[in-house]
Amino acid sequence: MPKKYNRGDYVKVHGLESRTDLNGKEGVVIKEAGNRYEVDIFDSPNTFSLLPKRLEYLGQSCVVIGPCDKGISSDEIPIHTSYLAGQTEYLEIQELKTRFGWRSPYGMAWCSENAKYKDLYVYYDSKSKETVNSLADLVFPAMSADLCCPSMPVKMPGREDGIRGSVVVIRQEPPRFMESYMVDGVQQSRSGQRDFTFDRLITHDEFRSMFDKAIKHKGEHSHHEKVRKTQQKKPTAKSAQMEELTQLFNAKFGGGIKFHDPDDMTSEMYSYLLGN
Repeated sequence: MPKKYNRGDYVKVHGLESRTDLNGKEGVVIKEAGNRYEVDIFDSPNTFSLLPKRLEYLGQSCVVIGPCDKGISSDEIPIHTSYLAGQTEYLEIQELKTRFGWRSPYGMAWCSENAKYKDLYVYYDSKSKETVNSLADLVFPAMSADLCCPSMPVKMPGREDGIRGSVVVIRQEPPRFMESYMVDGVQQSRSGQRDFTFDRLITHDEFRSMFDKAIKHKGEHSHHEKVRKTQQKKPTAKSAQMEELTQLFNAKFGGGIKFHDPDDMTSEMYSYLLGN
């Protein structure tokens, strides 16, 4: 019985007689179309409607983002589609070691745009000696700027000077739940998957959009920080007066106290210093 494929499955074509040029090619299942599957074949401008018996399942599709600087445009990002065949994190890590040649893979849950749960799982090699992947480091900060849970910082290994080498990103299914309830005095339980929108297929455009927004946010933050520091450097009449009062106070009473505002001192102290 031919395998039933899902959107986002990574497959290899075989056994075609009319289009032998497609045999051995790899691609990603886009959707089911009757008794066939529409497959996006790599290096081809078209999709093809193929029978399931002409497809070989290789694994779940993933996106590989190569080392790149955050100064490049989204169109220049070195990104391609690959697959992971493992059904558990342990098996995926072993595959990253054997097929990708990584020394110490580390994974972290993340959120795509508008996600209601951590729908991405991001792998990187924590012991890689390759070039720093500045753009990936910007999108996936080392101290969990986790979009789904910003209040839970998690320090990640191998991030002292940034992610090095490529990152591999796969889609995670919605979390499961288990709940207990009573029926005629007897405790029952049930489990299931939460009803969140789920699309197994990860597209290149999805990540280019994430990178563009991260770069834009970084630029806006840098601009606001620059404006803030410039404003801090500009002396005001109030700050000049408080600097003078601080010097008078320390000269009179000793110590290294710094006053920033008249409210920092009593009215008697304030009047005394102004009068002297």
